[in-house]
Amino acid sequence: MQRSITYALLITSFFLFYSCRNQYAKNTVESRNQIVSDSFMPVDSQLVLSYLPYKQILEKDMLRVISVCAEEMVKDKPESGLTNFLADLLLIEGEKLLKISGKDFKPDISYFNYGGIRTFLPRGEITVGKIFELMPFENEIVFLQISGHQVKEFLDQIARGGGDSVGGVRFKISGNKATQIWVGRKPINLDAKYWLVTNDYIASGGDGDGVLSKRTGYFSPERKIRDVIISHLEYLYERGEVIAVKTDGRISY
Repeated sequence: MQRSITYALLITSFFLFYSCRNQYAKNTVESRNQIVSDSFMPVDSQLVLSYLPYKQILEKDMLRVISVCAEEMVKDKPESGLTNFLADLLLIEGEKLLKISGKDFKPDISYFNYGGIRTFLPRGEITVGKIFELMPFENEIVFLQISGHQVKEFLDQIARGGGDSVGGVRFKISGNKATQIWVGRKPINLDAKYWLVTNDYIASGGDGDGVLSKRTGYFSPERKIRDVIISHLEYLYERGEVIAVKTDGRISY
């Protein structure tokens, strides 16, 4: 079960428990000024006791180590170790999700919007809590089918912004345009169709990415981006792999 669902069930269970207490109907209303002070607001011990186990479970999982970084990774443009790592992660995990879902296509390009990367990954141990800081939003992973012309338009937009987090493509920025574009191991074919893996915020036009609304295909496996990141890091950690990502020239001037 996805962690986001687990967290929701824990919190929901707590509120359901608390809401089952005796209910009273109001028959009179009296209004008066009252000085607010801790002495007039005793802590509800039953509430604290019922909430504490859930709080402890959540805090324990937030501190759980799921990966190790060889060096600190921060986002930067036109590319960086962090932006490349996250974009490549979407390609790898996206392909796994498509296979599990019985789809007969693979993602050609990935895009992890720069503004959605909210912090860095430190050198050393990475915890679940750190991934919540990195990706605090409830965005889900989605797949969009777009034309080569739309890919070019989308990459031009990235070029105007000075770079971003992309995978599966290589290009140069020249005059605020994306030039010498390669998708995979081939030059871009403007008449071909490509599958882009990104998040539902971008797919719905977030960050001004309206070009993606012209898509000809769409699929959502209903998985949160944050859960995908955590699963990927856990997989690497179980194999004893340390995150060590460098820039590779996928975006250059």
